[in-house]
Amino acid sequence: MAIVKKNLVTEGLRGRVGNLIFRIRGKTTMVYPYSKRKTPLSKEQVNAQVRFAEAVRMARAALTDKAERKKFKKMAKREGKASAYGAAISYYMLKK
Repeated sequence: MAIVKKNLVTEGLRGRVGNLIFRIRGKTTMVYPYSKRKTPLSKEQVNAQVRFAEAVRMARAALTDKAERKKFKKMAKREGKASAYGAAISYYMLKK
């Protein structure tokens, strides 16, 4: 892993470029080498991915409503989450 500092070319870049993966964490851009999965996903891993995708869909839909967004902002502050989006994802993942 590498951390990119003060580079106008890669600032805000995210995703895959060749064999590199760019990720943004907070205000920092990080670079990781791309590696393919060596083993197939188990049924439990596939189920977890499906649950998470559903939680993302529900959280995005909930945050379009002003009242729901306000509720999740309060929840995020109370639970120490970084954002209302993170609180909404957590809420929907723990709901089931």
